[in-house]
Amino acid sequence: MSKLYWGPKSVSFWLVGLVTLLMLYLGVRGFVQPEAAIRDFGLPLHDVADNYLVYIKADRDLFIGIFLLALMLFRMRKALLVVMLTSILMPTIDAILVIMNAGDKTPSWIHIVTALYGLVVGGMLYREEQRTKTASI
Repeated sequence: MSKLYWGPKSVSFWLVGLVTLLMLYLGVRGFVQPEAAIRDFGLPLHDVADNYLVYIKADRDLFIGIFLLALMLFRMRKALLVVMLTSILMPTIDAILVIMNAGDKTPSWIHIVTALYGLVVGGMLYREEQRTKTASI
């Protein structure tokens, strides 16, 4: 198998796949169980009439999951590298929002871990891209 190939035999492919599945799950769950989804996110929902705010988050998560899946299916490692590294901003801001607005700060850790996971996977994708460039010279 060539070093230029990126797919199911690559660890980073499956690590991106894990994030993809998580985002799809979070998106669907946000629509199906909005109160539980926002509680697990780390913020309280004070009024069930505000479910539309959870739907906005669910829409974001579902879009990200579908987008990552499309990039994976088309084996677009370089695009995934850019998405993974730039999207670290989202869980970082999510963690800050939870820390600033929630009574229980514990759920902020999942956002921090998610940002670190994105950094690690982005680093792996970057390293693989660099190896590919070296191999093709």
